[in-house]
Amino acid sequence: MRTDFSYSIIGAFIFLSLILTGSGFGNADKTKFLLAQAKKPERIKVVPKEKTYRVDFRDQEIQDFLKAMSAIIGKNIVTDERVKGKITVISPKRIPVSMAYAYMTSVLAVRGFGIVEENEDLIRVVPIKDALAGAQVIHLGREPLPEEELVVDAPSTHVVPLLGSKPSRLAPILKRLTSANTEIVDFDEAEMIIITGNSLEVNRLVKITSLIDGEPGEEPETPDSTGESIGNVHVFRLEYMQSENIEATLKKIQIPADTGLTRNTAASGQPANTNPTAVPKKPLDVVAHKESNSLVFIGNQEEFELVKGLLKRMDIPRDQVLLEVLIVEITADDSNSFGIDWIAGRGGSTQFNSGLVAESGLVDTNSNSVDVTGINALLGFSLAVIDNSATDIAALLNANLKRDNFAVISAPQVLTLDNQEAEINVGQDVPVITGARTDQLSNVIQQFEYRPVGVKLKFTPQISKNQKITLNLFQEVKSVIGGTGDATSNPTFSKRDLKTVVRVDNMQTIVIGGLISTDRTKNVRKIPVLGEIPLLGYLFKRSSSIMRKTNLLVFITPHILTRKKIADKVTDDLKKSQNKEYLQHNRSLR
Repeated sequence: MRTDFSYSIIGAFIFLSLILTGSGFGNADKTKFLLAQAKKPERIKVVPKEKTYRVDFRDQEIQDFLKAMSAIIGKNIVTDERVKGKITVISPKRIPVSMAYAYMTSVLAVRGFGIVEENEDLIRVVPIKDALAGAQVIHLGREPLPEEELVVDAPSTHVVPLLGSKPSRLAPILKRLTSANTEIVDFDEAEMIIITGNSLEVNRLVKITSLIDGEPGEEPETPDSTGESIGNVHVFRLEYMQSENIEATLKKIQIPADTGLTRNTAASGQPANTNPTAVPKKPLDVVAHKESNSLVFIGNQEEFELVKGLLKRMDIPRDQVLLEVLIVEITADDSNSFGIDWIAGRGGSTQFNSGLVAESGLVDTNSNSVDVTGINALLGFSLAVIDNSATDIAALLNANLKRDNFAVISAPQVLTLDNQEAEINVGQDVPVITGARTDQLSNVIQQFEYRPVGVKLKFTPQISKNQKITLNLFQEVKSVIGGTGDATSNPTFSKRDLKTVVRVDNMQTIVIGGLISTDRTKNVRKIPVLGEIPLLGYLFKRSSSIMRKTNLLVFITPHILTRKKIADKVTDDLKKSQNKEYLQHNRSLR
């Protein structure tokens, strides 16, 4: 073994001699250098250890804690007179002196106190509200705070400009995600929010703001519902559903207040509580942000996984339905009347009057005489025969046949999402006189109220897995069917409505309403005995009949337009149909 060691030494000297030879050393210099290197001891670089400390205070005055920390950080500490109370600090491991300042800041924040730096050697301890109000560090922008500020966790103010959110709507959400000591001010006019608090908390809120707020129309950073987390705050960007609706649903879910309660009791050897009603529960803590269509959830990792699984099943694309409706309403009025009235004596002192004389004005009450021109007021065919003798016998014959047909045809079309209510109103407002008065100048002042007429359609579709569509439908048709046209009279309105729930196939056309009413009225006025004579009885009687028929039919055809190809085809068909009607209308005007 000694021989091997000797050979190693000799080999090392030979190697060094070759290097020195190539470097231009002489033989004598080589020998001196080798001997010096053989005698020179090896040097080892020693890195000094960082100083550490241990602070253990159990129910001690906070002034004693600050006295000890003053010696460790090497700064003078002045305390406000409101800084009082006891504190408990347990330090099982030694803490580096470089972390002492941040450690002290965190401990004081727990007790509601903060630090204000006067200069390099002097700091003041005051209530945390005063410390935040006197924050000297102000940042503008959306970038997180620098690392050197986060280490000391000093009071900081951050002015964050918003891109698409309204400050007054975002500020309440951020306030729910932080402590009461952090101040958040919304400034809608400048489209920014101002956050003041300890740097760690301010930095967290700035990151949350960047996740929630974005440019209008900007693609979200997280297009699915996997979410992004900052501590116990999780932000989900929804893709299909509306955040307000999801928020209302999730808030109804109750979860155990301590998700690890059963697991901990079982692990400790005690029997686990199997009664679910005995476990305290709490609602999910979620907040909706409308502008970015996001959900902000506050909870631990286990609750986070639960909410993430729920959102994966709830935030899914919904089908959409186009409902075509054809409304046909037909009203027919048929009336006919035939009769003869007799008058005898000047001024009609003796007469058979079935109503024709009064309507016609045949008798002039002012001159107490018969005026044949009065029959011009009667409709239909009228014939008056007058004997100008002393008896003044007159006969008035009237025959009238009247037919009115009134039709309303409407074809509204509405597109909506599955389980989403849709409504369309097409019509106008008709004035109705509600009162009148006369002013001092004898001018008549009328008061009007406007009532809507037209077509109203409201429906909510529900699509099943086998493409069956359940429609919760409300249909209303209001129209004006009568009115004299006089400014002093009111029109007559017709109203037809239908409310139902039906189930149909995709693209199936069905009729859901056939409201039919038939009104018949027949009047006969005659002279007793004479009016009963066959054939000749028509000379002494008047008969009239009125019949009104009303028919309302509603046809519906739903189309599921989830697939783009089908939606494009329906759209093209409707465009072609409208263009065809437009061209036909133009040709008819030429």
